[in-house]
Amino acid sequence: MAYFTAVLARTDDSFRPLDLQLEDVSDLSDLTDLVDGAGDGSADGSAVAIVEHEDEWFAFIVIDGGDAAVFVSDIAAAAGSPYADLFADYLDSRPDEYEADEEEPADEDEPADDEDDDEDEPQMLEFEEAPEWGGDPDLFSADGVQGAELLEQLRKHASDPARVVAHVGEEVGFAEVLEGAR
Repeated sequence: MAYFTAVLARTDDSFRPLDLQLEDVSDLSDLTDLVDGAGDGSADGSAVAIVEHEDEWFAFIVIDGGDAAVFVSDIAAAAGSPYADLFADYLDSRPDEYEADEEEPADEDEPADDEDDDEDEPQMLEFEEAPEWGGDPDLFSADGVQGAELLEQLRKHASDPARVVAHVGEEVGFAEVLEGAR
């Protein structure tokens, strides 16, 4: 399966592609330096980098003035990719406020469920769960995509990560430029 990468510089009212190769970048510091030195100065060091691995996972990197925010849709898949070093600091960084509420322990006074009672009930199919993500889901909140919306899109479209990238691109305003870069 192939990887697709793009770096899009943010201008005053749009985005434009930058001719940068993420394969040449060893970490986020290198990427921010590369973005800061690229282009004609109209981006002022602001850019969005996208990494997609077909129908498996994606990552967004938002660079703004030398700072980088990262969101990785599937940390296990990204950890095994050629871009793992780029995301190393985010492969185990799932913010607490977004974690699902843990189930409360069963009350000791309540009787334990008897599994034999469930034998006659039809079994529900187990669908693929959303992968474990890492990084900052609020990286596009200033552009109108809140973290909860990004995570909901990821949950709803776990088997089609490109759909999540397209949704975010439409909301933030880089969808057409991203499609042109493909």
